[in-house]
Amino acid sequence: MRRIYFFIFVLLLSLPVFSSRGFATSWVLLDPQEVVDRAEVIVLGKYDFSSNPVSGEIPFHGLEFKVSKVIKGQDIPSTIIAGIDGNDNGWVDDFQQQGGELLLFLEKKGSKFLTPVAGPNGMIQVKNGKVDDQSETVRAFYEKYLHEEQETIVNTEHKVKAVTDVNQPSEEKNQSKFLPAIISAAAVLLVLGVRYARRKR
Repeated sequence: MRRIYFFIFVLLLSLPVFSSRGFATSWVLLDPQEVVDRAEVIVLGKYDFSSNPVSGEIPFHGLEFKVSKVIKGQDIPSTIIAGIDGNDNGWVDDFQQQGGELLLFLEKKGSKFLTPVAGPNGMIQVKNGKVDDQSETVRAFYEKYLHEEQETIVNTEHKVKAVTDVNQPSEEKNQSKFLPAIISAAAVLLVLGVRYARRKR
């Protein structure tokens, strides 16, 4: 009987180890919309675990984060210092080594660097352009979010192109309005020049 209790005890202790995300720490699961609303910067990329850690407010330390895509934020460089809960280092490193990236929802909260909203809540796993290893509801939310953001980017680029295309013909039209006047002026000058030349003879 003692063996059964011991086995159950060991199993319960090992559950956090087998969890792919860091919710075994003190973080409470947030509604995804709250995560999006709180984020000041949203980027996709990878932590560089070979970089020197930057000390910050517990439980965060900062690491270099190589940005492959900026979704929200202005003047974001290709490498930033992003916070990470020390308890999340293991699963993040494993996931990145398997070809995954992190979609980080970052906020400025006391530290010298931006930190993920409520730790693992603001660290969404993405692999091959798809949200990976999330509950169905959370995965559906972030899939929709990424799709809508992509559409916004495409539509914005299309609008810029459309404005350019619309302005181009209008400039040509403005130039064509002056063409008859220029021809008329040239004709008048030509006639006056011919008459002047005849009088001189």
